[in-house]
Amino acid sequence: MKSEYKIPFILAWKHIMRANKWTLSLIIFFMSIAFINMIFVPSLFNGIIDGFNQQIINTSTGNIFITPRGGQDTIPDSDNIVSEITKISGVAAASAELLVPGTLNYEGKKGSWTINAINPDDEKMVTNVSQKMIEGSYLDVSDIDQIILGQGIAGTGNDESNFSPFDLQGVKVGDTISVTFGAVSHELTVKGIFRTKFDSTDNNAFITQETFKKINPQYAHEATKIIAKIHTEGEENIVIGRLDALNLPGNIYSWEQASNLMNSVSDSFISINVILSIFGILIAAITVFIVIYIDISTRRQEIGILRAIGIKPYLIQTTYIILSAIYSVAGVMLGTGLFFAIIIPYFNFHPFVLPIADAKLLVAPGDFIARMETLIWVAIIAGLIPAIVITRTKLLQAIWGSK
Repeated sequence: MKSEYKIPFILAWKHIMRANKWTLSLIIFFMSIAFINMIFVPSLFNGIIDGFNQQIINTSTGNIFITPRGGQDTIPDSDNIVSEITKISGVAAASAELLVPGTLNYEGKKGSWTINAINPDDEKMVTNVSQKMIEGSYLDVSDIDQIILGQGIAGTGNDESNFSPFDLQGVKVGDTISVTFGAVSHELTVKGIFRTKFDSTDNNAFITQETFKKINPQYAHEATKIIAKIHTEGEENIVIGRLDALNLPGNIYSWEQASNLMNSVSDSFISINVILSIFGILIAAITVFIVIYIDISTRRQEIGILRAIGIKPYLIQTTYIILSAIYSVAGVMLGTGLFFAIIIPYFNFHPFVLPIADAKLLVAPGDFIARMETLIWVAIIAGLIPAIVITRTKLLQAIWGSK
C-alpha cells in the first residue's frame, strides 16, 4: 500500500525526463513571467510611495519636526533647543527654520511665497536641498543679502514658451530681486536655484538667519519649525519619547503625521494594487491551466492506459498536482532570479521619472513571500482541474478518443 504513494512521484519524474526540453523550458519561463507580473506592480507602487515619503523627509519635515505650542507663533531660543535635541540618542542632526511670508519682485514680475531663514550648515545635515541645486550654489552661513530660489519661484528658464504667470519667469543666478516682509523691503542677490520635485519645497526660497536678522532683528533666535533627522528610520516614536522628556516649548510630531496627502494616495495605490493582483493571479492560473490542459490532452491515451492497468484516478491527479508544483516552484525561482538580478538593478540605474519623485522598485519581503505562495497554490489548483476532468472521462473514450 505504501508503494502506491510512490507512483505519482515516479510518473511525474518520468514525465519530466521524457518531456521535450524546449517545451519544459518554455513552460517554466511562462511561469516566471507570470510571477514577475505579480510582483512588479506592487514593487513599483511601493517604490512610488517610498519615494514620496523620502521627499517629505528629505526636503520638508525631517524624520521629526517641532512646531510652536498652541497660541504661539514661534519657538523661542531655537539655537539652544537645536543644541539640546542633537544631544539626544538617536538624533543625527537638527535645524531651526523661520518661515515667513514674503513678496518677491523681479523686473515687475512679483508674487508671494514662503521665505525660509536657516542656518545652512545645520539645514544641509537634515535636508537634501543643498544637493538639488540646478544653477548656482547653496548658501553658506556667512552669506548676507543672498537668496536661493525653488524652481517653482524662479521659473523654468529663458524659454518664453515655458513661462508661467505664477513664477518670476526665468530669473537667473546673479540677478537682484526685491524681497518685502510686511512693510520692510530689501534687495537680495540670487545665489542659486534648486529643484527637489516636491512642490511645497520648490515653492520656497531660502536665506540665511544672518540675512533675516539684518532685515528683522527682532526675530533673532526664533523659529517657526525645528526639524530633526534620526539615525534609524522607523524609530521616530522612540526618539519622540526621549524628546518629550526635555519638555521642549513646542509640539513634537513624526513625519508621518505630516503626510496626510500621501495616506490618501497610498489608499488609492492599495486599491489599484489589489485589482491588478487579482488579474495577475488570474493570468497565472490561466497559464498553468492551459499548459496542463494541453499536456493532458496530448497524453489522453497514455492516461487511459494507466487507468486500464489499474492506476487509480487520484494517483494520476496527484501526478499532475506534483507537476504543477514543480512548474510553479521552478518558475518562481527563475522569476526571482530575473527580477533581482536584472529588473531591479536596471530600474535602480534608470528609475521611473515622476513629477513627485524618481521611483525605484521596492520589494516588501512579506508581500513577496505571500505572492510566491499564492502563485504555487493557484498553479496546483489550476493544474488539478483538467486532471480531474480527464480522469472522470470514460475509459474507452480516454484511450480511443471516441465520443
